Amino acid sequence: MKIKYSLLLALLATAGLIAADAPKPEGKPDAPKKGDAKNKGPTKPESVSDADWKKFQDANKAAQSDAAVVAAKAKAKDAKSEDEKKEAGKAVMEATKAAVLKADASLESVFKALEEARGKGKKKK
Repeated sequence: MKIKYSLLLALLATAGLIAADAPKPEGKPDAPKKGDAKNKGPTKPESVSDADWKKFQDANKAAQSDAAVVAAKAKAKDAKSEDEKKEAGKAVMEATKAAVLKADASLESVFKALEEARGKGKKKK
């Protein structure tokens, strides 16, 4: 009886090692984990043209070095409570929006489209 169990355990261990060495199937990559997309930024709403979205992304990237945005991000890092973190996050978003609009006021329509898309997303939940 002991021999059967030891053979069974050896067989299972070997099968586990073989499965671990097997190559992953090609095709669709592993799905990103929940926290992976956290800092990717907003996704393009359907109502925004590709040219406007490109301008928005460039202006958004440039806005990250704006003094108000940097200060708001520093304050967000120091936030302790959940309420402080929420408020600091809103402050970062507002500072970024102000910096983007300062660079190119024509991007107001992109912000409106993003707010509409966020509103639709909240209603679905």
